[in-house]
Amino acid sequence: MSRAIDPLRIAVIAGTLGRAGAEKQLVYLVRSLRGLPVELRVFSLTRDEHYEAALEELGCPPEWFGQRGNPALRLTALVRLLRGWQPDVIHSAHFYTNLYAGLAGKALGALSVGASRGDPRMELAANGRWGPALARVTDGLLCNSHHSAASWAAMGLRAERLQVLPNVIDLQEFDAQAARPVEANLPGQVRAALVGRLIPVKRVDRFLRALAAARRQAPELAGVVIGDGLERAALEAEAASLGLTPDGVRFLGARPEVPALLRQCHILALTSEQEGFPNALMEGMAAGLPVVSTPAGDAERILQHGISGFLIGMDDEDALAARLVELARSAALREQMGRAGRLRVEQCYQLEGLGAAALSAYRRFAEMRGRARLAAALEVAGGGG
Repeated sequence: MSRAIDPLRIAVIAGTLGRAGAEKQLVYLVRSLRGLPVELRVFSLTRDEHYEAALEELGCPPEWFGQRGNPALRLTALVRLLRGWQPDVIHSAHFYTNLYAGLAGKALGALSVGASRGDPRMELAANGRWGPALARVTDGLLCNSHHSAASWAAMGLRAERLQVLPNVIDLQEFDAQAARPVEANLPGQVRAALVGRLIPVKRVDRFLRALAAARRQAPELAGVVIGDGLERAALEAEAASLGLTPDGVRFLGARPEVPALLRQCHILALTSEQEGFPNALMEGMAAGLPVVSTPAGDAERILQHGISGFLIGMDDEDALAARLVELARSAALREQMGRAGRLRVEQCYQLEGLGAAALSAYRRFAEMRGRARLAAALEVAGGGG
């Protein structure tokens, strides 16, 4: 016999709690759900990682179920932890933990909600033969971008099993971090920042070539690359061959104080080939920077072309260089577009309302699965009843 749904119980399943975008969004979700009439527990495959402390402060210390390397043994451990508590919803925070959320949901009769947090092509490639099953094993799939949802639909997933829950930002926290002093010794009078992992799909090489071309017309312009990855050595060598070092670009590596560093820059560039929801774009706009971006992922939805920045063609390095020059030469244009970008983030991507939006997505999936009692309870908890 199923228990009465009062209060609602939600289990969040994480693959890792390290310092990265998906994990920060998990903390935001827990923080927002804690303000609603639900019981919440977090379960993680890993432990002793960056965001554990934040979850403990929120009253949700992560519970570890990754003692064994075998997925079947991990699933058994998770089901054992969940069985006595009887969650109503099991929400996976990562694509690869959809397996555990989906199968645990089936074992316990709970609604299972999966995650797709990037370009589906990358998620499928990263998970090999498991990839297609990970997209289908849960009752519904929460995508952090419209691009991701549309891509899964094109691959055959039914539209009713897909829901978009965009990434958000805590602007109060961001502004507090941005106000902290930081020693960076950055080059140039006007600085264009690029934030992200230094991996092939980010196409940082495009940024370097466009920057070198732009500096021939606007020598006051310099680049700042915030992030690390397998391509760093090759990119530093390319920067040197383009004549960008030592004064034309600075590679800072991975840095925790990104908001403060962005406040020392004047433009944000995004040159990726593939994205889901590009957090770097949202953070640049939150810092009041105009942005120049390829149309990767949801960039076209986040950025308003000609208002908060410029969209350029995927391979159009000439356009990227021209827009960098245009912004470098006009402080007034930078300020105007920067204000518009900040307003866009304030209106569309703030943390407030995330928990209610998640409950609304769960309700939609419950209705789709014929779980009327659960759907009604979710509506009430989310403020809709």
